[in-house]
Amino acid sequence: MGQRFKIKRNDSCPCGSGKKYKYCCEGKTDWNQIIREGKDWIPHLSIRGRDILFIDEISKALQFDTSKARLSLKEYKAAFTDGAVRRIHEAIMEVWPPDMDIKGVLRVAQADVTGLYIGDYRTEFILKGLVRHSIYADKLLVVDPFVYPRSVRDEFNPILTPEQYRSQTLKNVNFWFSLVPWIKAGIVEIIRTPNDFDRQLNWDSIKRQQKKFEENEELKKALEESTRELKDRGVEEEALRDLILSAPNDYLEKVFRELALEKNGISLKDFIAYIEKIREENPNFLEPFESGKEAGQLHMLSSGASYDIAKLTTALTGSYLVTDIYSKWKEIEIDRESHHAENNEWTPFAKAFQSLKLKYLDNLSLEHALILRKEERLESLRVFLRKVWRSACTGEPFSEANAKILAEELREEVKKAEQEWKQIDSNLLKWFGAELSGELLAAGPLIASGYANFLAAAMLASSGITLAVTHLEEKSFQDKFPAAFFMRIK
Repeated sequence: MGQRFKIKRNDSCPCGSGKKYKYCCEGKTDWNQIIREGKDWIPHLSIRGRDILFIDEISKALQFDTSKARLSLKEYKAAFTDGAVRRIHEAIMEVWPPDMDIKGVLRVAQADVTGLYIGDYRTEFILKGLVRHSIYADKLLVVDPFVYPRSVRDEFNPILTPEQYRSQTLKNVNFWFSLVPWIKAGIVEIIRTPNDFDRQLNWDSIKRQQKKFEENEELKKALEESTRELKDRGVEEEALRDLILSAPNDYLEKVFRELALEKNGISLKDFIAYIEKIREENPNFLEPFESGKEAGQLHMLSSGASYDIAKLTTALTGSYLVTDIYSKWKEIEIDRESHHAENNEWTPFAKAFQSLKLKYLDNLSLEHALILRKEERLESLRVFLRKVWRSACTGEPFSEANAKILAEELREEVKKAEQEWKQIDSNLLKWFGAELSGELLAAGPLIASGYANFLAAAMLASSGITLAVTHLEEKSFQDKFPAAFFMRIK
């Protein structure tokens, strides 16, 4: 069967990029020969292909019962056994083997405009960052939060000691699953960085970072401010909550007695029941620590990569940096002279765009990113934003003032688009009368989204008013006013 199989030029490329074979691996990788001869195909996968393979391996490791229409949260968390944790980390080594050419794989990840996210990895914050920057970037890269087994000592190796990684594996898998729609859409790629494959590089990078912060007072202050900022975001509360939830019940009973909570009318039974209810409903919490058990659980907070490693990765992927952590922005700003072209062009804009105080940007979703790509309007919106940024950017590209100016410029552009749409409303009223124009006005978002020709043709069939049809056909509202995109999400 393998000998008869042949990949056609218009088939999806076996590398998993999501592109057609003729636009991807044809002439570079002979997939027909690889499949025919049963060769190892993993080395030839794209990053997206590796991500999709790993997602499949996670599901296999957890051994989900596919016969069930819906898996309960309790059943889902129970699947994170020592064996499942070990298998998931073994899959990491298979998908990203130690002897692979990581630099070569990362170079292939280059796109016209690619951002590398190194910020707050909690789902609420990373999704906010990805959504915002997906409306102008072709692709966004995210560093895998899973520990690379070979990069740590044996006592911390999740393949050798999986029992201490069960809780963190649950969190990491939830992180991956939250990004599945973005990965399959080709907007996000989860990558590994070169330091995973080179211990000396990793060690040298750590020492460089330590030395830099020790010698630079500005960075020290920025780090203190970032710590306060993360505390305000709830990191400290989450850590405290996890600590309480992780405590064994006999310890909670001791705390209950010490705080004399019974004086407030709370019984020990109700207190423990309340804690257990929170444990059950928290998707990122696995189970409490058992008294007398030697091995605990390792818990980690990630921002993807240090600036030092992120800078190396951007050089390989032709990407620019995106973050929502102040100290990292400060590192980028101080080191701006060593940036490559993409970082110099897009990182200052990314900082201002990340900080924009525009309510309707909070309405952005994956759907908007997909619509932009489906309608082939990503490039035009990017050009528009670049033009607005040139008007807004001060002589200091990383200045905090740029976000305010950019917000005002965007408000003005959206206002112009809205005024133009009001004029179209007025003309429709003149041409069709109140009743018919009301139906058209209700379809305003469709016209703004590029469906004016379709609606115009429908009006021609129903009314025969050629003048209006000609006007709507010749007038491409969103081409003239790219800010109409923000009208849609507003």
